[in-house]
Amino acid sequence: MLRFSRRPALALSAVLMLALAGPAAAIVPNIPLDVVPTGAPGSFEVIEARGAGPAHIWCVAADHASRVLGAAGTDRIYLAARRGPSQTMPGRTAVGFTLSPEQLDATPAAKKPFLGELLLAQMPVGSSLSVVQALQYCNDHIEVD
Repeated sequence: MLRFSRRPALALSAVLMLALAGPAAAIVPNIPLDVVPTGAPGSFEVIEARGAGPAHIWCVAADHASRVLGAAGTDRIYLAARRGPSQTMPGRTAVGFTLSPEQLDATPAAKKPFLGELLLAQMPVGSSLSVVQALQYCNDHIEVD
């Protein structure tokens, strides 16, 4: 007769529950970048600082979209403005994002093929990642201080 210990079954259950919890169970990123609304609903800037790169900025944008704006994991975050002068904080550098492709000045490039982090800094305005895709960069980041 086969016997199963309860301890491995409980451990397996815990692992499965965490896996199924999705982005809501993700660790809050320790990336100290400011996020400032730009005025239009669902639009905001991530202010560059402390040596943060594209992966850090997308991580913070996804975290803000999810936790503050209530975006679902399958919702898309659109690049509204490439790295450049901030609209909200003079003298600072920022990247603009929106949850609404209708707010883009350029023709939306929704769901363009995504080729990985090497091209992340070169994505054209209108490119997008799902919230879940962008949150993956939170798992890969190097601490910035």
